[in-house]
Amino acid sequence: MSGSDLAPFVAAVLNDRTVAGMIQENNELKSKLNDRDNERLLVEVTGQHGSPIYYEESFKNAERYRDDEIVLRFNNGSAIDLTTDGLPLSSLDEIEIRLGGVVVQRFSVDDLNIQFYDDFYDEENRMEYIHIHGPNGSGPIACVRGIIGPLPLGWGQRHADGDMDLTDLLEEVADENNDLTPQTLIINGLSFREKDITGIMSFIKK
Repeated sequence: MSGSDLAPFVAAVLNDRTVAGMIQENNELKSKLNDRDNERLLVEVTGQHGSPIYYEESFKNAERYRDDEIVLRFNNGSAIDLTTDGLPLSSLDEIEIRLGGVVVQRFSVDDLNIQFYDDFYDEENRMEYIHIHGPNGSGPIACVRGIIGPLPLGWGQRHADGDMDLTDLLEEVADENNDLTPQTLIINGLSFREKDITGIMSFIKK
């Protein structure tokens, strides 16, 4: 077989290698872009300066809650069936919400209002499902969703489906518990105002 006869086969082999190399490069590029998206869309609830990390979840898993809000949940179970140890409720002013590693919201305990949902009150463990709201314009978070406790005995009957300033709650609970039982907040989700996150709305799948 002459060299001219081998030429088509050599060209085919080289072409296959070139195509395989291009496919590999393309896959590597896709992987890098996917990693960048994952980093950019990572939502974290952290302490000051990013440590410790209490919760994290990709914004890709967020869901539309209503016309103007998007909810990102940190658990796959029910709101009252969480496994995290939570954090002290009084430490909310030390919490940072990060998106892609960038702080997008901090809280001031003095500016927060807490809303109770009696349908989810756990009398045995004295835990209640709540929403914590901050003032408009303070950041993209419309509310923090979670459960708090242990609340004083009979709390569910006195504050059913009500709301109050967070500072008033902390004072009232401290008085009734003689300041011996600090309140724990277990966050199970964040509600974002859609108008404040328009740049990443294309990643919402649901």
